[in-house]
Amino acid sequence: MAVHFDINLIVVAKEVFTPAELKQVDDSVDIMKAIFATHGPVIGTVNRFKIDMSVAGVDAILLGAGDAMALADRFAVNSNDALDVFVVKRIFNPLEVGYSPEPGACGKKTVKGRLRAPVVSLAGSTADSGNTFAHEVGHFLGLPHCEKDESLCGPANFMRAASGTNTGVTPAQAVTMIRHCQVTL
Repeated sequence: MAVHFDINLIVVAKEVFTPAELKQVDDSVDIMKAIFATHGPVIGTVNRFKIDMSVAGVDAILLGAGDAMALADRFAVNSNDALDVFVVKRIFNPLEVGYSPEPGACGKKTVKGRLRAPVVSLAGSTADSGNTFAHEVGHFLGLPHCEKDESLCGPANFMRAASGTNTGVTPAQAVTMIRHCQVTL
């Protein structure tokens, strides 16, 4: 297989998602795959998990980064080495659509006081949420916002702070991400 990383897609409180929103999750994954496919690393296996609302409880309601951290710490998938990506219906902070460490730690390590995995929401259109999925995973794999390092980006890129644009990975971004321990060569 090509240079890749696997993900665990974890839908939180799946029963509160409408059928259209569950389709948006699937379509967002497809957009994320297309973004990463341009120069890699590509997304390999997508393992799918769900957390019922009765189990997630208050961790299904995200008010900020602290809540995202609690969710990711509590529900890590420890049965494999894939990158956990948590999907929530929404984040109750209108300025936020996702969170991720930059870069993320290797393996399933929890780093005290740091988010351990990307958490994304379905804010906006499918194009927007697909971009958010790729953007937060990009942070985990070591990418900063384009505004911090223009040498990694083209004029329109999924790593812009407020891009909303579905573009591909640049060669420079691919080199940065391939160095992350989550990526299999």
